[in-house]
Amino acid sequence: MPPATPSIILYGPRVTAYVVKVERALRWKKLPFELVEPTSLADYRRWSPETGLLPVLEVDGERVHDSSRILDFLDRRFPEPPLLSADPRVAREQRRLESWVSETFSFYMMRWIRSRFPAPDGVDPNAAQGSMSGLGLIGPDGQLRPEVFETADGGPGPEFERRLDDLAAFLGDRSYFFADQLSRADLTVFSLVHGMATGLYPGGRELLAQRPRLLAHHDRVDRATGGASGDGVE
Repeated sequence: MPPATPSIILYGPRVTAYVVKVERALRWKKLPFELVEPTSLADYRRWSPETGLLPVLEVDGERVHDSSRILDFLDRRFPEPPLLSADPRVAREQRRLESWVSETFSFYMMRWIRSRFPAPDGVDPNAAQGSMSGLGLIGPDGQLRPEVFETADGGPGPEFERRLDDLAAFLGDRSYFFADQLSRADLTVFSLVHGMATGLYPGGRELLAQRPRLLAHHDRVDRATGGASGDGVE
């Protein structure tokens, strides 16, 4: 008998970068899954009682938290196609880039957001650094408030844009970061810039267009992981 199809549920708001990262990893591995988005603030604590942070992935009843840990889990449970190069040296570089992107761009984005949305009374803004819900940026419907990425008064700033230049330089002339096949590093970069490319915050695609290698990389990963519809693999 063929192996049973696993039951996979991804919990999290569709538009957030870490949910995008996991969603595209599932698509790359051609794993059917259900995306369940929050409809209230209570869903965050119900699905992630320890931290209140999403995404959470559930596979056959087993839940995994944190996007990087989720990708580790997926490679162990569903090793093909892999999310890291078979070359240990290249794999180390891909993991380093994943960590650098997650830490660096989260810092600039959260600094920008916090400058416009002070933490609610009684909330330590440093403790809430990685938590949109902790900063009061999640509406009662469980989704990001639409004004979070409003750029009418400017975006994350020139340092953020210089880090985009760094990414374009790291990519160079390759199709993917450090290798010729998609990896978790590519998914991390894609998830970062996807909101920019799709207009989540105004002016984002124009910033990418000024860095054509980075925009082409986004569109390449988008095609490789099924595009907006989730159908097909490059």
